[in-house]
Amino acid sequence: MEKTATNPGVTRRVFLKSSLMGAGLALMGMAAPTAAARLTVAHPKRFRILQLTDLHFFSHEQELRDAFNARAVENMRKLVKGTKPDLVMVTGDVWSENPNGEGEARMRWAIEQFEALGVPWAFTWGNHDLVSDFTVAHDALAKANHSLYRGGASDGNYAIDIEDRDHQRVWQIVCLNTHRDGMQRAQQEWFHDLVKADPTPLPRFAFFHIPLKQYDDIWKNGAAHGMKGEDVCMEKEDGSSLAVLKAGGVRACFCGHDHQNDYAGLAEGVELVYGRVSRAGGYGADIFPKGGKLITVNCRTGRYDWVSITPDGKRWHPKRGEHREIPN
Repeated sequence: MEKTATNPGVTRRVFLKSSLMGAGLALMGMAAPTAAARLTVAHPKRFRILQLTDLHFFSHEQELRDAFNARAVENMRKLVKGTKPDLVMVTGDVWSENPNGEGEARMRWAIEQFEALGVPWAFTWGNHDLVSDFTVAHDALAKANHSLYRGGASDGNYAIDIEDRDHQRVWQIVCLNTHRDGMQRAQQEWFHDLVKADPTPLPRFAFFHIPLKQYDDIWKNGAAHGMKGEDVCMEKEDGSSLAVLKAGGVRACFCGHDHQNDYAGLAEGVELVYGRVSRAGGYGADIFPKGGKLITVNCRTGRYDWVSITPDGKRWHPKRGEHREIPN
């Protein structure tokens, strides 16, 4: 495996200028500039992604914090060792807020833990991932060892091109920043411009933190299979994003945010999948064991599968028709 890309380190002024330029280009029907990373995989017939979500480092009281952080890191290392992924995809809520300006230090500590995994990794922003200066944060994430983060010039939105050993693109990972309100028009337009500027149709996965409205719909209409322990918190996402993602070739979406939900189902031909929450402790621990989601893709045929996995190596995939609602 190898990764190649340039780091888009930008100042706040350049970031704001590029954002305004992108908005103007979109209004004129032109594609806004986009940044993409490249990941070359040796075996595109079994491309493996390990999704981690809602690690929530630093979310406990001071006397418990170090122990919970250490346990989460150890679990993360066990998951990587047990799955040998080509890519670790972290879908937000990695650290907790920005009290007294501590967000950047918390982020940098988390980055060190991801670097130590020794495999390519990428990050999408969660609603709790706060810092005082996002330009500094974008730059730190992009420059980290093994990082494929390239969201600095586009408000945390970016793509990762998956290539075979002949450097032919075979898949694309789309990473979206859903902020606090879920996917909104700004992210829809960015994705539309990404697709419009790309002359080669590619199958895509979308990773983001806050679920789409249709995650709620598929549970209520019986299309989902898995476990549900809390309401779907789609925040202000109104259901309009799915059509945009589908039109751009997205085959499946993977999110986090809701700690007590682990289910999936088809909506308009796109599979909507919850990640298995990865934090140590915290709410949801009594619903199911914490862990990650292993996604295995055959980039040649387009077939893929996924399984929830825990640090002890146990794997779980809901049976077809399994529709278990757990009182909270």
